[in-house]
Amino acid sequence: MTLCAAWIRQLNNVEELVFATDSALTGGEKWDNGIKLFELPRKDCLLCFTGSTARAYPLILNLVSAINFNRRLESPATGIAEILNYVSELFTTLIKTIVSEVPGEDIHSLRNEARFLFGGWCWQTNRFRIWKLYYSREAEGFLFDELTNDDSKTRFYTFMGEAKGRDIEKEAKDGFHQYLLEEDKVDSKLDMEPLRILRNVAQEAAIREVGGSLQIAKVYKSGRSEFFGIFWPSSTGKPCFQGREYNNFTRPPVRYYNPDTLEVFEMELPDNLNAISEEMFGVDAGFLQDCYPEGKLKQTLSDNDRYKIKTLLTDYAYTKYLKDLQEQGQAEE
Repeated sequence: MTLCAAWIRQLNNVEELVFATDSALTGGEKWDNGIKLFELPRKDCLLCFTGSTARAYPLILNLVSAINFNRRLESPATGIAEILNYVSELFTTLIKTIVSEVPGEDIHSLRNEARFLFGGWCWQTNRFRIWKLYYSREAEGFLFDELTNDDSKTRFYTFMGEAKGRDIEKEAKDGFHQYLLEEDKVDSKLDMEPLRILRNVAQEAAIREVGGSLQIAKVYKSGRSEFFGIFWPSSTGKPCFQGREYNNFTRPPVRYYNPDTLEVFEMELPDNLNAISEEMFGVDAGFLQDCYPEGKLKQTLSDNDRYKIKTLLTDYAYTKYLKDLQEQGQAEE
């Protein structure tokens, strides 16, 4: 069981495909350290699942192995729509080998224990595409429906999930729509807002099947993917990556999200910055003044600009620290 989300992030005319999920595995036990968001040998696509881990893991591991040892599937020249067709055929072939050891058990119920979200950058259509894969009793195999084929939508997001006794998928979709209404963002482009719903559900103790730290990854138009960590359960918590908790010395060298602000830590900036001068920042003073008109942070900055500001402020703080140390030493002499 799980709750996962996928959406197209649109910020400052830059688009990214984002996948996110929780880390809880259940089935007679609960384990909050399961990998549920997968990096495939193809770096231009992602895969996550909801449902039975016992059903999903063998399928995904077979897929990873197949792509690793198939040059055509591994080649970026092969479009992701062709990869999707292969996934559907492979999963269908594999689930047909399932043999029930319980007399009278419905074989279709066994085959139908996992659903998947698959998506990535399609260079052939020059856009991000996302599909849901599911087992069809009538077709006796895995079918797929594209979720991103409505060009009339100004934005795209979807949730997929399962929890006993609750329609967690519908709750997430309804809750997110209500959030957009309350925040007057119905017609706005998406940033990381869907992550807010996933975070809230994962932290809700009453939902046993959804929990653990969040797993987050993006696909860029360059055809590469990036996986992120997150501090959990808050900005003062431990760094986590792919469901596993680390300390500050052993954590993987990836970028980490702050679950409180839904921003990458290295991108977080002060809201106000006054008294910007050439004496403080040299030739970059003009750039900072443009980013902080009247001393307030501009909200339409690109990630590159935010990273540059962060670097300038860090360098200034370090330079000032060294200068203060030097002046303190001279004063003691």
